[in-house]
Amino acid sequence: MPCLFCQKGLAHFSRLEPVRDERETHKFPTEDIVGNPLNLFQEIYECKDCHSLWWIKTRGTGDPRSTYPEYYEQTAERFDDQRSELIRSPSVSGILAHRNSLFPYAFFEEILEILSQTEAEALKTLYLERDSSLPTTVKRWLLQWFQNSFPDEFQEIQTKGFPSSASPLFTLDKNESVMVSEFFAKNQFAFLSFLEEKYYLQAYDLNQKKILWKVTIRKPFLEGLQIPILFYQSGYLCSYQGFQKGSEYFSKLNRPDTLCIYDLAGNLILSILLAFQCYEILSTEERDVSENRISHNFCFTILGETLYLPHQSEIHVYDLKSGKQIRSMRLPKFEIFSGRAFETESGNILFHTLKGILGIDSSGEIIFQYLSSYHPVFIDSQYQLYYYYAKVESANTGETIEFKTTHDSGITLVRELASIPVEFPGGVYMPFALDGSLLLNSQWETIKEFPFSATDTLGPHSFGVAKTPVIVTEDRIIITNDFSGIYMIDFLGNVLLERSIQSEVLSVFTFDGKHSVIILSFHDDFSDKEEIELFLLSPNGEFIAEKKLPGPLGLSVSFDGICVFANNNQIFPLDLFSSEESK
Repeated sequence: MPCLFCQKGLAHFSRLEPVRDERETHKFPTEDIVGNPLNLFQEIYECKDCHSLWWIKTRGTGDPRSTYPEYYEQTAERFDDQRSELIRSPSVSGILAHRNSLFPYAFFEEILEILSQTEAEALKTLYLERDSSLPTTVKRWLLQWFQNSFPDEFQEIQTKGFPSSASPLFTLDKNESVMVSEFFAKNQFAFLSFLEEKYYLQAYDLNQKKILWKVTIRKPFLEGLQIPILFYQSGYLCSYQGFQKGSEYFSKLNRPDTLCIYDLAGNLILSILLAFQCYEILSTEERDVSENRISHNFCFTILGETLYLPHQSEIHVYDLKSGKQIRSMRLPKFEIFSGRAFETESGNILFHTLKGILGIDSSGEIIFQYLSSYHPVFIDSQYQLYYYYAKVESANTGETIEFKTTHDSGITLVRELASIPVEFPGGVYMPFALDGSLLLNSQWETIKEFPFSATDTLGPHSFGVAKTPVIVTEDRIIITNDFSGIYMIDFLGNVLLERSIQSEVLSVFTFDGKHSVIILSFHDDFSDKEEIELFLLSPNGEFIAEKKLPGPLGLSVSFDGICVFANNNQIFPLDLFSSEESK
């Protein structure tokens, strides 16, 4: 029997059948569409008379709000000549030419099985090129096929899937793994590792090429808020350890229970138990300005050799020379210390609190306090308070300004901040949710308005600890937005770089105040391992290095641009400025 194209010249056909039993899919005939066909591949049939190729499939359809389909639908489509050629004569070049064409889900896998017998070398080259534009089914098939057909080469790629000149800096015990690293000197870095149930803090010297010291520690904080668990601050190594369960149902409320402060020789100076305390503002009276803000008890500041740590409505002060608490200061009106403190030129200490600013002189006397009615998300060096719904308030003058936008409908709404504003010499950058960003001078006058913004980290469900999507270098502002773009502007508002991205920004930082590093998540289906994409940008927005690396475990960058990263039980060095590594 001839097909519908032979009979009526039709290239499309569909019909519905009401669902009578959800446990069984209705079986439609194919003979009245193609007659007595040749079934070349799944869902692909060939007419014996005119040799037309048809794609015939069955699917459930109906009201999308229904739990079960209301109908079963059979659709038939006649392939055009170009796609028909690939079906009749499978080839690697045909796959590349039709990477964006529509075929049955399993079609590419079926023809790849055929090609594995005839074009194995071409398939091997296809895998090694790792073309990101290939269909996902092709990538996954190539991964499994290459792994089984060339196990030795696959293993080599897995262990050296990063720059070819990278050789191990050092190797740990066989089953030891690195979690995080942190440079604390020009050529020295510390790292956390674990072996079975034991955890270690160690330091390595790049010049001496040896482990400087190694100490056993408690289990680092790993379950809950995404916060740094090892970092350098003001001459000390700081680590969050232990675990406090904050919620049976919501892991983001879990937090560390211990703050440990080490000197640069690995000696433990302080181990402070953090009483579980979380301050969450949900007051409906503040929703028009503050929305939902949280303060955490583990944020702190080190000034000189003194540690300032929040503790309920007090500030606990520790001497890092002796490792002892020297005093506690109760905040007036039950205010809460945010963890951020600054020393002025006159020797006074300014504390940012949950609702404002508190100034204390060297004797501990309160010399200045500004208490807002709301909860700011940011306080700048000029004592200006910024709120989630974009209102700015000056603690010096009491003056306020609101940032609004008028839509095409004529409605004017207050703008919301996407992430924390960033201060730069002479002004502030304000990233808004959904509708662009502003560069302002110190008088809140607009220098320039941009159509792009930063990753939304301040939304109403923010938990107060978020990555920083915007950074400032000596004379540049780098702005990142997840799955959207990377931008660089100067302090006059000139756009120096715009680059679209398709993945999440894991971090953005500068290691020398001039160059910036942007780390993106990366997954291309050619590997089962987690990978990252690292960009090194020059001060002018040029891409000096673009690398795909294992990670992001154990990755950090020194002042000289030496990147170290972990892979299994090894740590590798990578000079980001090396011309050999920049491609």
